[in-house]
Amino acid sequence: MTETFNQKNNLAASNPKKEQENIEKVRKLVDALNTGNINNIKEIIHDEYFNHESQIDLSNIDLPKEAAETIKLRSKLRGPEEFIDTVKSIRNAFSNLLYEEQEICAMDNKVFSRVIVSGTHTGAFFIFPPTGNKFSYQAVHIHRFSDNKIVEHRAIRDDLTLMMQLGIVFPKKQYEFLFNAWKRKSLQ
Repeated sequence: MTETFNQKNNLAASNPKKEQENIEKVRKLVDALNTGNINNIKEIIHDEYFNHESQIDLSNIDLPKEAAETIKLRSKLRGPEEFIDTVKSIRNAFSNLLYEEQEICAMDNKVFSRVIVSGTHTGAFFIFPPTGNKFSYQAVHIHRFSDNKIVEHRAIRDDLTLMMQLGIVFPKKQYEFLFNAWKRKSLQ
């Protein structure tokens, strides 16, 4: 059997004990999102932590000045302060917030998790006023470690489902049946 260069390197670099420790650190991060308890964040978030999901390109977006300034300030945050701001922002926007782990695995210095995120939109979410709507969507989170701390975060989220459930985005009437069948839910 012929292994590719990457497979060979991944096998050689694998450290199951370290990978399990990294998984536990990601679970602590998720616990902070679920509870709002940010007391020990500096123990698991690297000073150079970068969250790709808090970066928004405003060059082609016309927003109210206050919203644009808030987004610009957020995009400059790094390290534990960025994660703490994220926790506070989303917990202020969504009550009953729950990140429910579906799958989690680690490979070398990365942890991959699939979660179901649910809650109720009871506070301002960026420029969107509270709708009172409940939501539930899937997301995949990728955390990279350096110096035994989380240094980078990326996510692949089902933002379309979230925005539709919040009542912010609606499909054209002619395609509504397709969206309902696709998501196996009726739009509310």
